Order: sequence, then structure tokens, then C-alpha cells
Amino acid sequence: MAQVVLENIYKSFSHRQSKRTAETSQPLIRSDIEAANSDSPSAVSVLRRINLTVQDGEFMVLVGPSGCGKSTLLRLIAGLETLTGGNIWVGDRLVNDLPPKQRDIAMVFQSYALYPHMTVYDNLAFGLRRTRKNPELATADQSKGPAGRRSAYQDAFDQVLVGLTRSFPAKLRYWTDQERWVDQRVRTVAQMLQIETLLNRLPKQLSGGQKQRVALGRAMARNPQVFLMDEPLSNLDAKLRTETRTQIVNLQRKLGTTTIYVTHDQVEAMTMGDRIAIMSAGQLQQVASPLELYNQPANRFVAEFIGSPPMNFLPVQVKAPLLIQHPQFRLTLPEVWGNVLQAYDGRSLTLGIRPEHLSVSLPAPKNLPVIVNRVEALGSDTYLTVSFAETTALSNSPALQVRIESDRSVSVGEKVWLAIAPEKIHFFDNTTGLAVRL
Repeated sequence: MAQVVLENIYKSFSHRQSKRTAETSQPLIRSDIEAANSDSPSAVSVLRRINLTVQDGEFMVLVGPSGCGKSTLLRLIAGLETLTGGNIWVGDRLVNDLPPKQRDIAMVFQSYALYPHMTVYDNLAFGLRRTRKNPELATADQSKGPAGRRSAYQDAFDQVLVGLTRSFPAKLRYWTDQERWVDQRVRTVAQMLQIETLLNRLPKQLSGGQKQRVALGRAMARNPQVFLMDEPLSNLDAKLRTETRTQIVNLQRKLGTTTIYVTHDQVEAMTMGDRIAIMSAGQLQQVASPLELYNQPANRFVAEFIGSPPMNFLPVQVKAPLLIQHPQFRLTLPEVWGNVLQAYDGRSLTLGIRPEHLSVSLPAPKNLPVIVNRVEALGSDTYLTVSFAETTALSNSPALQVRIESDRSVSVGEKVWLAIAPEKIHFFDNTTGLAVRL
């Protein structure tokens, strides 16, 4: 196992390169690569200033909206794309110029990418037969010296016999020591993933969840230094996605393999990752643990992206030391905000409050008068979509999301007053979007 270090990663595509890839899939010529690596207007920058260290054995999740560059970053680590700038380290090796097969990295694709003409067994064994050698056999060969080693012709003859007898019953097959090691490895992985009964089936005979486990098993069988997973659960239904998510986390903890997992689903990110790296427009916004992202977002984008329903935002005016004003309410903040907000006296800030930190209360100047536009009763919770009761001053004010207890009865069109939990308030600078820290 190994840590992965990304140093100042850049990736650009030229317009000419993008057009050729999309239309003809022809290989790039030197001028295309130079255009992509240049700062010319024709180059489209996909990733900029990516610096990230994934610790040995860590489960790192890359999350962000579609098109933010997270899958491209994964492909750069795997060697499926060429770097425009920066360095990628896997363990103590700089892998910038190494082909994918020499990086000791296994990737699980969104589309599974199973070989349709091969059985599950052969899909799991394929990587082992092509790229891996039994370490014990390799050590034994070295100890024999040149005279005792098998010739290339002997190895080739053995491989032919193995291939010809592969479909035979186990007792009639031709077995080499290498093939026995492959067989043992495949069956061990199949047992871990509970797919032993599927080994003789073709991919077309499997369900989506079974295909996903086979794709995971193919990566696990190689026992690589790093796992890369590119939205592997996006094709599964909700229930199966939850079950498979748990299986992946448990397997990763059992194997201890460094894992980088790409998703656009924040629920997957929050429940799976040791740490989460949030990306937007080709740049890292924040790297932290799930709870730190939720409780201490670095900027407005992170605050809005993490949490379901998303955080509510309201423009407010600061009046030092502790008063904030809005056309519909005014609120005195806890004293801990005094020194921080002194610099924003008389200025506008964006107040952020999560739906679960709003509650139905009594009429008061500090509470928000709203009209209920929609009620979604989910059993354990009830979600409300509300808007301000008086819209003359805020005709363009966005709707607010509120989460309340399920036993609270609220109807559409009803006027209610919402109390803000002062200790759960966030503030964001209107110019930079950065969070105002205590």
C-alpha cells in the first residue's frame, strides 16, 4: 500500500484536441499537445493548482458537480490521461511518465467494463494472468540461477496448454504453479464478495449489483497499491446502492488499500470517506472530514453543496457589535461573534442557516414571518418550502427550506414564524464567498 501525492496538478485540453477526440478518435499530434500545454486562448483549462495528499490506507472521496474535473483527475492518476503540469507520486515513485500497467493501480469504472465473452472467473483472473506473477515463484526462480530457470519456450508451451484446457473440468485441466496461484486468488476474492456461485456465468447473466461486485473483485484480485473508483454505484437502484456502499467501505477497511473514490452524490461522500475533497470548476475548494465540512465549510459553495436539503442564504446588514438586520427580521447574535463582526460594521454579509436549524416558533422581531408553499411529509421528518410573507422589500428573495418534526402539523398557505438557532449561524463574505470564521 502507498500514499498518493498530487503536486500542483494542471490539465488543459486544446479545442482542436477536444474536437478530434469527439469526432474521429484519432491520436493527438505534437501540435495538439503543445496547444494543450500552452496558455493560449485555444486551451481549455480543466484542472488548476490541485495539491492533495492521500495517506496510506485512507479512503478519500472526490466530490463535486458534473464537469468539475474529478473524473479527469482520477484518469490522470491512473495514467489514462497525460499531465499538463505537476507531479503524481505513488508511494516513493514519481509516476508521471509510467504507463498505466506499471503504476500498480487498479481502477473500477462507472460502466463496469467487464469482458462480455469471458466468465466471471476469467474476468477476475484476467489481470493476474497478464500483469502479476506469484511472488513466491519469482523468488524461487531467482534462487535457481540461470541454469535452473524455465525457458521462454517452456513458459509459452505451458500457457498454450493452460488455455486449451481451461474449459475442462478441474481434474482434467493442465495446471501450472502460476495458474494454481491465480485460481486461489480468484476464489479468495470471490468468497470475500460472495460471488462464488457466479464464477461460471457470463456478464450478460448478471444483475447490476452482481456486475458491480465482479468489477470490484477484478480490481481487488490484483492487490494493487491504490484503488481508483469512478462513480461505481451510479447505475444501481437506491436500495442496492446503499448495500453496495456498505460493502465497499467494509472491504476497504479490511484490505487497508489506499482508495480514491469519485462521486457527485454527497450522501455517498459523507457516509464513505475518511476525508472528502470538494471540487468546483477544476479546483479544490476544501479537504476535510465529513463533519468538519458540514459544520465548518470554507466557503459558500461548500456550504451549499454539503447538506440535504442545502443551506439557506439570506442577505443581512451588520450593525456592530452583535446586531444583524434584514427587512423581515433583526437578530442579536451570541457574544462570540463580537470581535469578528466588528470589521464588517455597516456592511452586508450573507447569512447561512441549514434547514434543520430553523424551527416553528412564536411571532417575534427576531423570527422570520413566512408562508408555507409546499409540505413534504417523509415520515421521520417533514420538509417545508417557504417564502417571506411580505415580499415588497424582497420581491426576488429565494424560497427557504425547513426541516421540522414529523408530528408538527403544517398546511400549505399557512403563515408561520421561524426561529433561527443563533449558535448554528454561518456568515459568508459577499465579495470572496469565503466563510467568516469565529
